[in-house]
Amino acid sequence: MNAVLCMMLLSGVVYAGLHGDLETVSQAALAGGTDALQLVLSLMGGFMFFGGVIRVLEASGVISALVKTLRRPLRWLFSGELEQEALEAVTENLAANMLGVSNAATPMGIRAAKAMSRKGGNAPSAALCLFLVINATSVQLLPTSVLALRYAAGSADPERVIFPSLIASAASTFLGIVLCKLMEKRRGKG
Repeated sequence: MNAVLCMMLLSGVVYAGLHGDLETVSQAALAGGTDALQLVLSLMGGFMFFGGVIRVLEASGVISALVKTLRRPLRWLFSGELEQEALEAVTENLAANMLGVSNAATPMGIRAAKAMSRKGGNAPSAALCLFLVINATSVQLLPTSVLALRYAAGSADPERVIFPSLIASAASTFLGIVLCKLMEKRRGKG
């Protein structure tokens, strides 16, 4: 991919050089760099704010309560296949995803996948496939990344996406679970 990007950049510079327009290319490159830096700085503010909100939620026990609330439904959903270590990692991963901190959820997701794949050998288990689907669709109670982008872009009403995001992510998660369970039943009969 790097080679393709380098070829595209090089061909653009060569084309501009042949047509005597190198000054426009250099101005566009500098303007693009400035825009990128401004976006990164504004996003940093949003991510730091929401990271602080998550820390407050952790300190106040909201995340712990969410983990405890999710344990019983997850045991039922995964048909009791999960060992305690995997169940805890799955619960923590899903709780972090629900609160919109997917970067913090990644290590927990990797730990959960490793714990689930230990007894399955090379073939993924139904529980692991279900976890990956739930993780990919991830119900968003607080879509912090989208909120940070909307704040950075100067949106008049950045919070307007919270409810539609919740509905869309809940619907996709529900559909993913239903399809996984149907495939699991079909696989069991075949």
